[in-house]
Amino acid sequence: MSERPFLETFRLRVTPITPVHVGSGELLEPYAYLLRDGELWVLDPVAMLEALPQGAADRYLEALEKGPFRAREALLELAARHDLGSAVAWRAPVSEDFQDVVSEALERGRGELGVRVFPRSLRGPYLPGSSLKGALRTVFLFDRSREELAADFDEGAFEWEGERDLRYRGRVWQLEAPGSGRIRIPAGALRGRKALSPNQSFEAFLLGNYLEKSNRGTGSKEGKAEISRDPFRTLLVGDSSPLPTTAFSVVEVHGSRRRPEQGSTGIRILAETWRKGSVEVDLRIHRGMQEHPGSALHVRRDREGKATPASTHPPSLRALAVAAYERYVLQAERELDFYEARGWHRAAREMERVLDVIEKCLDDEGRMRKPYRFPLRLGFGSGELSFRLSEFVEYENARMRRIDPASRKLAEGVPMGWVLVEVLE
Repeated sequence: MSERPFLETFRLRVTPITPVHVGSGELLEPYAYLLRDGELWVLDPVAMLEALPQGAADRYLEALEKGPFRAREALLELAARHDLGSAVAWRAPVSEDFQDVVSEALERGRGELGVRVFPRSLRGPYLPGSSLKGALRTVFLFDRSREELAADFDEGAFEWEGERDLRYRGRVWQLEAPGSGRIRIPAGALRGRKALSPNQSFEAFLLGNYLEKSNRGTGSKEGKAEISRDPFRTLLVGDSSPLPTTAFSVVEVHGSRRRPEQGSTGIRILAETWRKGSVEVDLRIHRGMQEHPGSALHVRRDREGKATPASTHPPSLRALAVAAYERYVLQAERELDFYEARGWHRAAREMERVLDVIEKCLDDEGRMRKPYRFPLRLGFGSGELSFRLSEFVEYENARMRRIDPASRKLAEGVPMGWVLVEVLE
């Protein structure tokens, strides 16, 4: 029987089911783009200044000092008098809603006209590997949570129920039995400036790289994450091939905690979205590090430097695929109920389509198809339901026990962030 390779490489194809936006942190200011013939033209500022006569360039720079709206007006005046085609760095289609929002803001002289964009290389926009790896990590944390909590899904109650609880108390995480399958957190413990250590130690508890350290002065204990033994160090996800197409859309916030059934709140965000075509990504699993007994994953050192065996939970492709399907098929059903209850009909229709795609991850006998395919949620608008373990987490506060958000970000009425991942043979 042949041994498994030291480093396994899988080629993944990622296809958007609904609009996806993963931000680069860059914001296109209103004086850096033009709308022309149903497209948004992104301008190279250096090329534009070089293409303009000296006096026109000076007037544009003076307008920049007076604020974004004055600079935008100056840009429109320049575009009407001069050919700026040579200054276009890249372009993409825009929706009618996007054009309407920009026109309305210009007429009023106020409003947010900055545009969120994807990361870009010289080859074009791409899906960063860190975004995919983060989504896979959340899926694996979900799988480890239900295992530690001994939780099963109750179809009647449409809730996860378990035999144990995981509680954060006195700066350490502890399993308690009997329980109801909940991760119990004091309100505010995982938010704000002091949240880094509890967050890291929470993930470490589930992944197996958790260590309790005693404070020499007080004798109290504190849970810490041993970063060098994080099992996700063995999983590498590359950046994607270039996105085949993108388009500019309006993302609107619908609903609020005070008025959960409210439609658009009037909060509108301009963003580049990926809706069509597929990209490919390399996923590498370092089996050598996972299995070798001398690697950092399997060795823990005490204060004197003595090595002792340690147990971690390294991810496998099958575990990730199964957990992703089992988590997101339930989340999609919950989202469909959410949209139907609020009368957001277009969003509900889109979620029915998402569920159709997810159900095709199984064969006719209800088993995962091979090669594996599974859903994920990525990026902007995917919400707390995705990146927090909302199935299990409860805050120990009478006013806020569950963390289900009351609002949703919709790209012109459509839920965001749903993708299908397929393993290519």
